[in-house]
Order: sequence, then C-alpha cells, then structure tokens
Amino acid sequence: MTVLLPLYRILSVLSAPAISWYLQRRMDRGKEDRVRFNERKGIGYIPRPKGALIWVHCASVGESVTVLPLIEALIGKHPEINVMITTGTVTSAKLLEERLPEGVIHQYIPIDRKSYVCRFLDRWRPDLVLWIESEFWPNLILIPNERHIPQVLVNGRMSPESYSSWQYFRGLITRMLESFELCLAQGEADATRLRQ
Repeated sequence: MTVLLPLYRILSVLSAPAISWYLQRRMDRGKEDRVRFNERKGIGYIPRPKGALIWVHCASVGESVTVLPLIEALIGKHPEINVMITTGTVTSAKLLEERLPEGVIHQYIPIDRKSYVCRFLDRWRPDLVLWIESEFWPNLILIPNERHIPQVLVNGRMSPESYSSWQYFRGLITRMLESFELCLAQGEADATRLRQ
C-alpha cells in the first residue's frame, strides 16, 4: 500500500495527455458536459452556501434515483443543512436538474487526480461525505480522510467481480474502506465482501 497510492498519483499526472484526449472524445460524443466541463477539474462557479454542507456522491442515474428520498429526508429533518450531490454522467445531471429538491446543488465529480480533488475540496469544504453504492476512487476517498472529513458508505455494494479485482490491490482498498466511519451494505453478501 505504501507504494501503490504514490504510484497511482504519479500515473494520474503522467497520463494527463491521454486522459485529456479520452475526455475530449467523450465530449465529442456528448458524454461530457461541454459547458460545465471545468467542474471535472474541480472548478465550480456556484458559491458555496453558508453553514454545514453534506456532499453526496452517486455514480450515475440508478444511484441518483435511489438517493433522492434520502436527500429529501435529510432536508426535511434538518432544513438548515446544505446538500450538494455529485455525479459523473450527463444523463444523471439532466435527471437531477428535474428532480432535485429546491436548494440542492449538483456538481460533476472531479476526475480522480490529486490536484483536482484538492481544488474541489478547498472550494466546497464538506462537513460530511455520503458515498452511494460502490464507486471507489483512491484520491476522492483518501484525501477527505486525510482532512478528517467524516465519510459514510450508504447502500454499499461489492460484486463478486469487484471483490476478485480488488484482491490485487488489497492494501489500497483496505485503506479506502477504513476511511469510512460507517459502511451500510445493501445485503449480507455485500457486507461480508466489504468486511473481508
């Protein structure tokens, strides 16, 4: 683990031209938001609201739909709290634009490069992060942990395929999962794989 994370961070910097080329191709195909693309670099234009901010991250449409009742319940019980939701797809952003409760902010998740993640966190300064289901990105999970921002995995999922893949990076996934204050799994099979 001591070697993997620095290596991952170095590779994310060295591969910047390839990442830019890949993202440009996605943009050309309509899979990235041309107008809001800077959000993927951690740059936001909406001001951070005053007070406590909960950051909720969903990978795409399915998770976004699943989390809406939770966001509504949070706001209903604690109207003084601000909520920001991040997703990585254009389709999820369009869906949330229509369905998010008033006052909830949507941003695109930054690409998992250390500089982008730090820029994003410097801007938004979340007080709590809720990760929905199973999107595990090293910088996006470990940097908030280094900043002592509490994180919770909600409706956590780890498929048998993901479990097998993560065996090759056991030290890294262990450190990432240890960054969560609480892991709430979808079911007992997911809970067992997450524990292991």
